[in-house]
Amino acid sequence: MLASAESGDPNATNLPIVLAGLFILAVIALLVFAVIVLSRARKHRHTESITVAIIFWAFIAAGSLLYAGEAQMDWSKQYTLRLETGYLDPQDTSDAPRPPWMLWSGLGVAYGAILIWSLTQKPMPPKNV
Repeated sequence: MLASAESGDPNATNLPIVLAGLFILAVIALLVFAVIVLSRARKHRHTESITVAIIFWAFIAAGSLLYAGEAQMDWSKQYTLRLETGYLDPQDTSDAPRPPWMLWSGLGVAYGAILIWSLTQKPMPPKNV
Protein backbone atom coordinates (compact mmCIF):
# COMPACT_ATOMS: atom_id res chain seq x y z
CA MET A 1 0.00 0.00 0.00
CA LEU A 2 1.35 3.38 -0.99
CA ALA A 3 1.31 6.31 1.37
CA SER A 4 1.19 10.02 0.76
CA ALA A 5 2.36 12.90 2.88
CA GLU A 6 1.43 16.55 2.74
CA SER A 7 4.12 18.88 1.57
CA GLY A 8 4.50 22.60 1.53
CA ASP A 9 3.95 25.31 4.05
CA PRO A 10 0.80 24.66 6.11
CA ASN A 11 0.75 28.31 7.24
CA ALA A 12 0.31 29.48 3.65
CA THR A 13 -3.10 27.79 3.47
CA ASN A 14 -4.22 28.95 6.91
CA LEU A 15 -4.49 32.62 5.93
CA PRO A 16 -7.26 32.17 3.32
CA ILE A 17 -9.17 29.94 5.75
CA VAL A 18 -8.97 32.55 8.51
CA LEU A 19 -9.86 35.42 6.18
CA ALA A 20 -12.82 33.53 4.71
CA GLY A 21 -14.05 32.68 8.20
CA LEU A 22 -13.73 36.28 9.36
CA PHE A 23 -15.58 37.48 6.26
CA ILE A 24 -18.43 35.03 6.89
CA LEU A 25 -18.68 36.07 10.53
CA ALA A 26 -18.59 39.78 9.63
CA VAL A 27 -21.37 39.47 7.05
CA ILE A 28 -23.58 37.47 9.41
CA ALA A 29 -22.91 39.95 12.22
CA LEU A 30 -23.97 42.82 9.95
CA LEU A 31 -27.18 41.01 8.98
CA VAL A 32 -27.99 40.30 12.63
CA PHE A 33 -27.14 43.84 13.69
CA ALA A 34 -29.44 45.27 11.00
CA VAL A 35 -32.43 43.25 12.22
CA ILE A 36 -31.81 44.02 15.89
CA VAL A 37 -31.36 47.76 15.28
CA LEU A 38 -34.44 47.83 13.06
CA SER A 39 -36.65 46.13 15.64
CA ARG A 40 -35.36 48.35 18.45
CA ALA A 41 -35.70 51.54 16.41
CA ARG A 42 -39.32 50.66 15.61
CA LYS A 43 -39.91 49.84 19.30
CA HIS A 44 -41.36 46.47 18.38
CA ARG A 45 -43.17 44.82 21.26
CA HIS A 46 -41.41 41.49 20.50
CA THR A 47 -37.89 42.90 20.25
CA GLU A 48 -36.50 40.30 22.66
CA SER A 49 -38.07 37.41 20.75
CA ILE A 50 -36.77 38.79 17.46
CA THR A 51 -33.30 39.12 18.96
CA VAL A 52 -33.34 35.53 20.21
CA ALA A 53 -34.58 34.23 16.84
CA ILE A 54 -31.95 36.12 14.85
CA ILE A 55 -29.17 34.99 17.21
CA PHE A 56 -30.18 31.35 16.71
CA TRP A 57 -30.33 32.01 12.98
CA ALA A 58 -26.82 33.47 13.12
CA PHE A 59 -25.37 30.44 14.93
CA ILE A 60 -26.89 28.02 12.43
CA ALA A 61 -25.92 30.13 9.41
CA ALA A 62 -22.34 30.72 10.57
CA GLY A 63 -21.86 27.09 11.53
CA SER A 64 -23.12 25.75 8.22
CA LEU A 65 -21.16 28.26 6.13
CA LEU A 66 -17.94 27.74 8.07
CA TYR A 67 -18.30 23.96 7.94
CA ALA A 68 -19.05 23.95 4.20
CA GLY A 69 -16.12 26.25 3.48
CA GLU A 70 -13.73 24.15 5.54
CA ALA A 71 -14.94 20.93 3.93
CA GLN A 72 -14.49 22.42 0.46
CA MET A 73 -10.96 23.66 1.24
CA ASP A 74 -9.96 20.30 2.72
CA TRP A 75 -11.34 18.46 -0.30
CA SER A 76 -9.58 20.86 -2.68
CA LYS A 77 -6.27 20.30 -0.89
CA GLN A 78 -6.69 16.51 -1.00
CA TYR A 79 -7.80 16.64 -4.65
CA THR A 80 -4.71 18.64 -5.61
CA LEU A 81 -2.43 16.30 -3.66
CA ARG A 82 -3.91 13.19 -5.29
CA LEU A 83 -3.78 14.85 -8.69
CA GLU A 84 -0.12 15.81 -8.31
CA THR A 85 0.89 12.36 -7.09
CA GLY A 86 -0.93 10.58 -9.91
CA TYR A 87 -3.51 8.76 -7.76
CA LEU A 88 -6.49 10.51 -9.31
CA ASP A 89 -8.34 10.81 -12.56
CA PRO A 90 -8.80 14.59 -13.10
CA GLN A 91 -12.34 14.03 -14.34
CA ASP A 92 -13.43 12.28 -11.12
CA THR A 93 -14.93 14.76 -8.64
CA SER A 94 -17.53 12.38 -7.25
CA ASP A 95 -16.19 12.70 -3.71
CA ALA A 96 -16.49 16.51 -3.68
CA PRO A 97 -18.52 17.84 -0.75
CA ARG A 98 -22.03 18.93 -1.65
CA PRO A 99 -23.14 22.34 -0.36
CA PRO A 100 -26.26 22.15 1.86
CA TRP A 101 -28.51 24.11 -0.51
CA MET A 102 -31.71 23.10 1.25
CA LEU A 103 -30.41 24.34 4.61
CA TRP A 104 -29.17 27.58 3.08
CA SER A 105 -32.49 28.10 1.30
CA GLY A 106 -34.29 27.56 4.59
CA LEU A 107 -31.96 30.01 6.31
CA GLY A 108 -32.67 32.60 3.62
CA VAL A 109 -36.41 32.16 4.06
CA ALA A 110 -36.04 32.31 7.85
CA TYR A 111 -34.03 35.54 7.64
CA GLY A 112 -36.67 37.07 5.40
CA ALA A 113 -39.40 36.00 7.81
CA ILE A 114 -37.56 37.47 10.81
CA LEU A 115 -36.93 40.69 8.90
CA ILE A 116 -40.60 40.98 7.93
CA TRP A 117 -41.57 40.18 11.52
CA SER A 118 -39.42 43.06 12.75
CA LEU A 119 -41.10 45.40 10.21
CA THR A 120 -44.74 44.36 10.74
CA GLN A 121 -45.64 46.31 13.84
CA LYS A 122 -46.10 50.02 13.54
CA PRO A 123 -44.19 52.05 16.10
CA MET A 124 -46.17 52.77 19.23
CA PRO A 125 -47.30 56.40 19.42
CA PRO A 126 -45.87 58.45 22.25
CA LYS A 127 -48.04 58.63 25.34
CA ASN A 128 -49.53 62.01 26.23
CA VAL A 129 -48.87 63.02 29.79
